[in-house]
Amino acid sequence: MAEQNIQNRERGTSLIEMLIYAGILIIVMAVVVSTLLALSRSYRTLSAAQRVESAAESSLDRILREARAGESIDTAQSALATSPGQLTLNTTDEDGAPTTIQFFLSGQAIHVNEGGTYIGPLTPTSTRVTNLVFRRIPTAHSEAVKIEMTIESGEGPSYRSKIFYGTAVLRRSYTE
Repeated sequence: MAEQNIQNRERGTSLIEMLIYAGILIIVMAVVVSTLLALSRSYRTLSAAQRVESAAESSLDRILREARAGESIDTAQSALATSPGQLTLNTTDEDGAPTTIQFFLSGQAIHVNEGGTYIGPLTPTSTRVTNLVFRRIPTAHSEAVKIEMTIESGEGPSYRSKIFYGTAVLRRSYTE
């Protein structure tokens, strides 16, 4: 009979052993869950920062490219040194005919009109433009435009906001 009790004890686990195993499992699960939550927060934060950078890069690049190709700033159709700003450039189309290109803030996105035709937004809906200022820089021989924009994305702890600047000289504005 003593032999049978020893065999029964060796085949099963005691209540204390089960509690120890359950405690170890709970600790391991808590570490795994907290690690996954931290990774998720980091991903949301990095994703928001990437969206801000990408939106700024594409929209600022387009505005600066069009400004460099422009002949002059239409000051009557532009809202300069204020937010929300509006920039209207006098330029030419592919055939050499005079036209305009206009950048403006509507809602929380930068939009573009070419030759009076609405083209669409330059910034994605996943970002918000909260500040857009255009400043005209005239000189004796040329004209330039300085752009300031604030773009944000994300909510709560993953919120990111950044101010971007760019300046372009209107190449066709040079005088001899």
